[in-house]
Amino acid sequence: MEFNLKKWVQVVNFFAKKEQEKIWTAIDKLKILKLVWIADRLHLRKYWKLIVWDTYFAMKFWPVASWIKNICDKNETFLPKNANIYINTYLQKFENSIKSRKEIDLLQFSDSNIEVLTQVYEKFWNNKWYKLVDITHKYPEWKKFETKLKTWTISQAQMSYFDFFENTPEQDSIFDISEEHLELTKDIFQENLEFDRLFS
Repeated sequence: MEFNLKKWVQVVNFFAKKEQEKIWTAIDKLKILKLVWIADRLHLRKYWKLIVWDTYFAMKFWPVASWIKNICDKNETFLPKNANIYINTYLQKFENSIKSRKEIDLLQFSDSNIEVLTQVYEKFWNNKWYKLVDITHKYPEWKKFETKLKTWTISQAQMSYFDFFENTPEQDSIFDISEEHLELTKDIFQENLEFDRLFS
């Protein structure tokens, strides 16, 4: 995974800006984390690539993209030196919410990124963060760790991108993609990972 501060900040800014346009308020940090996971899951299934390319962890209440969380928290312990200069240009942090300070830099995104980010926001914008938590608990990448997380046997576990391709009977219709297409995108994703390992 390549560190990509500008793109990651713009993903947060995208959802913060859309929230302000829609309901004139800052967006809850936990809502951002859920929307990012949904967008990455959908983009991978449709286009065999992730938008964020972050490391995802299953935690008791949600899947968490670790770098996105660090950006939302402005966590100087983990962020590179001077990263907050760029973050502060675009984002204003309150205790548990984020507000956009500047227009989205759409040059950080491909057309498919913009398509999926927009689709996800329009589908889920009226869901509070706790409703999105319920939604995330239906999926294999979180479900496989459910018992250990709920009993505090573990506090977190790294998710596998390959689980993003798995279906579940309870899944939202946004993830309804043909089995043939899923097999194709999964194969391409795997081939690209193997290529990167060979030549990195």
